[in-house]
Amino acid sequence: MAAGEDQGARPGVGSEMVEGGAEAPPDSAAGGLPSGQAASAGDVELLDMVWPETGLQTTSRVPRRPKDALSEDDTIALQIDFVTLSLTPLEFIQLASFLRMSIDGLLEQHPGLQRAVVNAFDIRD
Repeated sequence: MAAGEDQGARPGVGSEMVEGGAEAPPDSAAGGLPSGQAASAGDVELLDMVWPETGLQTTSRVPRRPKDALSEDDTIALQIDFVTLSLTPLEFIQLASFLRMSIDGLLEQHPGLQRAVVNAFDIRD
């Protein structure tokens, strides 16, 4: 797909909420999640981190399901500071892969950032 080409609307998937910015699509509830799937006590928080070096806050949540029962009809909420992306499990995995490949490209162009990458991936509780 060419840059700038619209993929078409996909209700509840890929929507984002920007503080003081864009409105939620009509089929979205507060928090950028599809209607009926707003974050609830039934969600599982996979990870919630505030990066000490930058203050970047990242959170990921999935609906509570039995083991191996998550489907492409479910939505994973990825919150980065004040932006929430609502992604299918496959989209979430593809985004993670894209980010990893982007880091490889960044290091190829700027190898001096290797220490920052090592530190970011060496997370200790």
